[in-house]
Amino acid sequence: MLDIQSKNETSLFQQISKQLTFFNLRILMIFIILFNISVGVVLSFYIYLDQKSDLIAVLKAEVKEVKINASSLTTDNNTTPRKHNRKKVYFNYFLNKNNVYEIYDETTPGYTIDIEKVLNKINPNQNKAVIKRIAPHDKEELNLMIVTEKIFDSSNHYIGTIYSGKDLSSVVYLIKQFISISFLLSIIFCFMAYYFGKKITSQAMEPIIKSYKEQQEFVENASHELRTPLSVLQAGIDVLNTEQDRLSDFGQETLSDLKKELSDTRNLVHQLLFLARLDNKQIAKVNIEEFRIDTFTEQIQKAWQYKATEKKQHIHMMNEEQFIIKANQESFKQLISILVDNALKYSFEQSTISLNYYVMIEKKAKYFFFEIIDNGIGIAPELQEKIFNRFFRIEEHRSREEGNTGLGLSIAKSIIDSFHGEIIVNSELGKGSTFTIKIPISKLFQVIKNR
Repeated sequence: MLDIQSKNETSLFQQISKQLTFFNLRILMIFIILFNISVGVVLSFYIYLDQKSDLIAVLKAEVKEVKINASSLTTDNNTTPRKHNRKKVYFNYFLNKNNVYEIYDETTPGYTIDIEKVLNKINPNQNKAVIKRIAPHDKEELNLMIVTEKIFDSSNHYIGTIYSGKDLSSVVYLIKQFISISFLLSIIFCFMAYYFGKKITSQAMEPIIKSYKEQQEFVENASHELRTPLSVLQAGIDVLNTEQDRLSDFGQETLSDLKKELSDTRNLVHQLLFLARLDNKQIAKVNIEEFRIDTFTEQIQKAWQYKATEKKQHIHMMNEEQFIIKANQESFKQLISILVDNALKYSFEQSTISLNYYVMIEKKAKYFFFEIIDNGIGIAPELQEKIFNRFFRIEEHRSREEGNTGLGLSIAKSIIDSFHGEIIVNSELGKGSTFTIKIPISKLFQVIKNR
């Protein structure tokens, strides 16, 4: 058992260390992604502005030349003189007033038809640059930046429209290469961050693990130190109990008080030690066994009926369906016993406490439900969340008289958490309470059809 618990504790710390490492890695990845996006956007924006400024300068030069040469246009054909190519990376098309394109400069002659199709879709707007992609199935892809300007003569007569463009394919290629390299470096940095983060997290966990082990040792030593004097006190009380008839009335009353206080103290020590084991959330993973739920519920009923008889109460089984549960029976039994004990304490005389269980599907997932229903004093809505806090008591004076340490529901909640389940409280003052245990059917808690 100790070896299993030690392995579970090691597994718990490894899980925490892994969670911290991945959490830090996710934060780093978010920052790297944001950094890459920011750099990519800023770089693309400045490249766009630079290329646009360069292209507008070419456009202005073309407009100036067209205006200068406008006086040489013939009346018959309305054409402008052809010029030599300015640069190979530029193209300049002139759309005359007859809607005929005249090529001044051309980047790639094989794309003339494709370029003209693109130009027909552009609405001329001075100093506005548009990016167009040309990707014929039998040619290389072109990424063109295009600026346009309408030209008017001195008499404000429309001459035509100049379309100046630049092939940015090489620039786009460089940007894509930059993004690819940046992405690759980011992956490398993430692996490095995971490696070093794991080492740093492990080093950071060492003092925590050391402190936890010291705490565990303290709990074990304290349990032995407490059990010894409690056992001595129990032996002394047993001796006095054999001579009870020889004691005075005051002595008998004192002996009765000592019995009660010793019982409460032993119960408190037992609950504290159980909570210490539950704090690692691993107890549900050990001592897993199969048991019939109907037999289990019947045993709970018989075990607590003797106490219920003291207040003329009755424990009733609402369900006798037979199927098998595979889980930590000891923990589950303690969970149900705590809730049944509470129901008996806070229910009126001659009342009934009902036990019910069933399996139900919610949102495509199977859950096991166990209900403890009473018609007792109920719980105020503002206290329903607090009742699971350690050492919390609804009625302080009454709880102390009945030996309630205020740890029972806290233990119950911890057991349910170890099963990855939840507890639902429905209660109304003066009308009773229903505690519903909801546990997902998984490796920790399995429901098997009756064999």
